[in-house]
Amino acid sequence: MEILPIAALTLMANCSISAIALIIVKNTKPVKIFEIHKLRIFVVNYCINFKCQNRQNSDLAKQCQTCGTNLLINHRYRLLKPLRSLTLGHPTEIFEAEDWGTGEQEWGTRKVIKVLKFPNNTNLLQLFKQEARVLIWLRNPAIPRVAPDGYFSILFDDNSQQFPCLAMEKILGENLALWLEKNQHISQEIAINWLQQLTEILCNIHSYQIIHRDIKPSNIILQPNGKLALIDFGSVKIENSENIPVGSLGYAAPEQIAGKAVPQSDFFALGRTLVHLLTGQSPLDFPINQGKNQIIWYNSSINIEKSLANLLNKMMNSQPEKRPKNTRSISKSLNNIKIR
Repeated sequence: MEILPIAALTLMANCSISAIALIIVKNTKPVKIFEIHKLRIFVVNYCINFKCQNRQNSDLAKQCQTCGTNLLINHRYRLLKPLRSLTLGHPTEIFEAEDWGTGEQEWGTRKVIKVLKFPNNTNLLQLFKQEARVLIWLRNPAIPRVAPDGYFSILFDDNSQQFPCLAMEKILGENLALWLEKNQHISQEIAINWLQQLTEILCNIHSYQIIHRDIKPSNIILQPNGKLALIDFGSVKIENSENIPVGSLGYAAPEQIAGKAVPQSDFFALGRTLVHLLTGQSPLDFPINQGKNQIIWYNSSINIEKSLANLLNKMMNSQPEKRPKNTRSISKSLNNIKIR
């Protein structure tokens, strides 16, 4: 007869169940369960109802103590904390959650839950469904995975309207916007490595006629193993879908803002992102060459090879036809850059 190791108890504690059970097992089959109440870990359960006046609940609550909404979303997810500010004007809310799905391997797994607040908006609903489709299709360790049942709708107790939700893999690590706050900027050696990684991710995405349309530091995760991951596919465009104007100011290409995004629009945003990482300055902080409609960022005080600067400037050209034709072209240029 064996007792679950300390690591298993730690996992249970991190999973935040209200009363942790120590399971005595023999041949992997539970034969006795008893509770150790002193190990109870208290966390906040968030109510998913964005109209609720007080959304924080104790870990013991099953329904929201203010509005009565069920706190176990889709019979399996518990919302632990918002991953960005819960502002009324934003069309979506994003939470870190625990997955208490039916499979034992999924118990307590951390996920990201995204909910659309305005499903009556046709454009927003289209983008939300496209994000779900793309993340279900793609199978890339550098992109959050979504299971086939990861797209679902919920019904609030006080409302007959259904709100679409998306449960996706939580990729561990730190986004590059937060990383920059601590580290100021990156070296050109790291820039070349990261640009190559991101180019390979885009190669996979573009091979399915998918355009990300929101590449920026906050949407790139530096994982503990040093690899990068690309997240937030909420602005994604798929083949033959309507070209809705979307994007983040300072990173979105001119044609994308005009509702005419092409694959090279991602190269523009990627170039702007690398400039931000290399200099520590937002693209919005640089002066603009009005004749070329390009930011003036490169000077003698920035210690990088001219060939790397030229590649980034080409990626950020205001005219998409003058940018690299495809990801292979970017990779080839990167391979030709020699660091002295």
